[in-house]
Amino acid sequence: LAWNKQDLRYMATILMDCNKVVILDIRSPTMPVAELERHRASVNAIAWAPQSTRHICSAGDDAQALIWELPTVAGPNGIDPMSMYSA
Repeated sequence: LAWNKQDLRYMATILMDCNKVVILDIRSPTMPVAELERHRASVNAIAWAPQSTRHICSAGDDAQALIWELPTVAGPNGIDPMSMYSA
């Protein structure tokens, strides 16, 4: 669980043994704002950018760190990361 320090309405969560990051707005927590699903293995870490309301990093067992820029509205094909780093 990671809270967006610039906009406290938003938090990011990861599910156990899952390749997905779920972004929630606490005003309506049953409807995800976004689901980030580009990892090829389980996600094990998430962190919001300290000075941005729209950027988050996820790291997974696929040895990748993905940087995401959250749009105002997600498209029908989901969201792609803006940067990828492999270890």
